[in-house]
Amino acid sequence: MKHMTENFDDISVRDRLMIADRLARYSWALDSADMPAYLDCFTSDGVLRHPLRDGGAGIFSGHEGITRFISENFRQRDLQAYGHQHQFNALRLTRKSTQIQVDAYCMIYRHEFHRRYWPSGPSWRMGTWHALCRYVDDGWRIADLDIRMWTDTAFGTTGTRLAPQRQPGMPGTRE
Repeated sequence: MKHMTENFDDISVRDRLMIADRLARYSWALDSADMPAYLDCFTSDGVLRHPLRDGGAGIFSGHEGITRFISENFRQRDLQAYGHQHQFNALRLTRKSTQIQVDAYCMIYRHEFHRRYWPSGPSWRMGTWHALCRYVDDGWRIADLDIRMWTDTAFGTTGTRLAPQRQPGMPGTRE
């Protein structure tokens, strides 16, 4: 039991709470399409890795690159705002020298009334969220974020039945 306590003590309770607060701010900013608040979650040189809708690997660097990627999503927000919620759980924090690695499960519920690609209507997406956080100025910020979505299913269906229709690397796949 001592081994577990030592690992936990590597990160102060204050830092843990500040990081949990940053994740909440990230969710609220993303779900309400608040670009300044969203960018405040990242370091100025932060990197966002997010799968593209066509299955490609999306890598966006700095506030400018992140803004270019997220802006399209925010412009469509009025079509997907109903029930748009990012939820994180089972946070695992690990000290990496002066930075902290955060691994969490991520679940997203949203209802997209006019979605032009599969599925239309409500969707429940799941995946994992991996962030390397760095203390900058007055708090912890995301220096590198890797989002890995592994399901993208409409309610009432299963990912297993639908997965063969989607290519590896596309949102909604495990690879």
